[in-house]
This record gives sequence, C-alpha cells and structure tokens, in this order.
Amino acid sequence: MQFNVSPQAKRNALTFCGLAVLLFALLVFLHLVRDDIPVGVTVVLGATSGIFLLLGVGKVIEPPVSLVITEEGIRYLHRRGQWQIRWENIIRYDVPRVNRVLELEDAPFLGFRLYQVEEVLDDISPRLASALLFEQRQLLTMALRHQAPEREDYTPYFDIPDSYISPNGTVYKGLIGVFGKRMEQMRELLGYDLYVSSNALDRDIYDFKAHLQKLQTSRT
Repeated sequence: MQFNVSPQAKRNALTFCGLAVLLFALLVFLHLVRDDIPVGVTVVLGATSGIFLLLGVGKVIEPPVSLVITEEGIRYLHRRGQWQIRWENIIRYDVPRVNRVLELEDAPFLGFRLYQVEEVLDDISPRLASALLFEQRQLLTMALRHQAPEREDYTPYFDIPDSYISPNGTVYKGLIGVFGKRMEQMRELLGYDLYVSSNALDRDIYDFKAHLQKLQTSRT
C-alpha cells in the first residue's frame, strides 16, 4: 500500500504566476500609453504583481507530493527536508482545537501525538526544523492566546534555549534542540507533537482524517 498526497495549495501556483505577469504587463502598457500615471497606481500594481509572483513561485517550488502514506508509516515532504513516523509510534491524530469564549475553534492543522519524539528528532534536518518553527509560529500564537490567556510572560515560548532533553534522556542541541522544546510546548498547549498544515492536504482536513483512518485500518 502506498498513497501519495498532492497538496491543494500547489494547484493555484500557475494562477498566481499568471496574475503577476498580467499585472506587470498592465503596468508597462499604462506607462507606454500615458506619461501621467500616478505614483500610487504604479506602486500598488507593482507591489501586487510582486506579491502574486512570490506566492506563485513559492507554490511551484513546493514538492508535488506532501505526504507519502505506506503500511510502515507516514512521511512528510517539504522543500527543506522531510520527517517520518511509524504507525506504531502514533498515539493518536486529530484536528487540534482551542477554547474560544464558549465554543471550540479548529486549528487548520492535523496534529500527531507520539510515543517517542526521539524518532523524529533523530531524523529531521536542521533546515526543516527551522522552517517548521517559522511556519507554525501562527499556530503557537493562536494556542497561547486561547489556551493560556492567564499567563503574564510568554518569553519561554519565543526565546527557547537551544538545548533539549527528551523523555528518554537524550540531549539535543542547536535547531534540533529548539524544535524538540517546541514539540514539548505544543503538546502542553494543544496535545500533539507534530503538525501538518491543511494546505499540505488534498482535501478537507476532516475528510483527510477519515481517509487516513481507513488507510491505517486497511494496512492490517
């Protein structure tokens, strides 16, 4: 069994690039036919074209497959590297939720709680660890705002030491140490160690969770 997941986010790559080219062509055309184009119009069209181009290129360079699911486990693919986890190391997976006044709000991520975080920390590259720390900063902020509103000092969550001691006593240094500490913090706040953005999935996050459960069951 092998199931490859192509991220929905990548599907709009050519659209963004096309919009960037059209806006830039419009800007050039306007300057060719008129000499009195307001500076504000030039700035807005130029900036918007640049933003669309950056978004499009960012999507183009993403791997065509974001997740590879096999009988052995799950492999996450990113342009900065990859991580993988065995089915036997997964305690549970679900969509994390945060408390928002009198209701719960879904976070746009699929979370995985693991028996042994060392399996990930021993395998992940510093480049990928750095990228995930940056990409999941918004999730951390969301979790702190709703799960720990009573805290007066959030410094420990943003100024993380580059040394981490895992539950089995292994010491990790540098970016891997920072990532290990962040995994510990996210488990404390949301209950999961690893997170995959909904942008990396090929369908609605709850549909994907149900499909993943079917794949997990079918392997046995």
